Amino acid sequence: MRQEDQTDTLFTALAEQLKTPLLQIARLSELSPTHDMARISVISEHALRLVDAYTQTQVQAQTKLLLEPLTSSSVLYDVANALQPFAKQYDYTIETDLRGKNVPVMAHRASLRLMLTLLGASIIEADNAAGSGHRYLILGTHRSAKGTIVGVFSNQVSLSQKALQLTRQLHGKAAQSVPSLGQAGGAGLAIADRLSEQLAAPLRAYRHQSLYGIGSLLLPSRQLQLVI
Repeated sequence: MRQEDQTDTLFTALAEQLKTPLLQIARLSELSPTHDMARISVISEHALRLVDAYTQTQVQAQTKLLLEPLTSSSVLYDVANALQPFAKQYDYTIETDLRGKNVPVMAHRASLRLMLTLLGASIIEADNAAGSGHRYLILGTHRSAKGTIVGVFSNQVSLSQKALQLTRQLHGKAAQSVPSLGQAGGAGLAIADRLSEQLAAPLRAYRHQSLYGIGSLLLPSRQLQLVI
């Protein structure tokens, strides 16, 4: 698929998904113009995050990202803080789980943080539409033979490699979405997928303990390892 076509389909997906938060804001403003300001703020922030992420993918498509050595734990804590207000609206628990030695990796901090935040929000939205009971999201990292896996894992949604491949093909076309995620969260996952490609760390389905989710393989930073 040409870059222009991918941009058009991704923009269409974004526009379709933004309808939901905008309608929610309008409805809440009509029903309770003063009592639901906190919820309106969370919904607005998530909508703006989607727009910002889409814009970032378009800007970064014209340049090569400069990777820097960082620790995955610092990024995961930032993502957890960013997702907390959003998760609270869905009665969702956010946890971090760092397995093994916290080895420095090479990544673009802003892109990695945004990618993981969009993944988390997409899974939360999908779980809200499909599941019930005690729901929690694990922002996890663990070592592998080739590097460090950093991802988002849930006890509700099973995300398969096939679903990810379909996301890359569709990039969230208006009338379609990723089967494992349903209608909710499709654009967020597609934009996160684009960010992962620009990080040279493609999204894949991974297992973290007994949970399944989506993450990226990050290569170690030899330079920072020597310093530490």
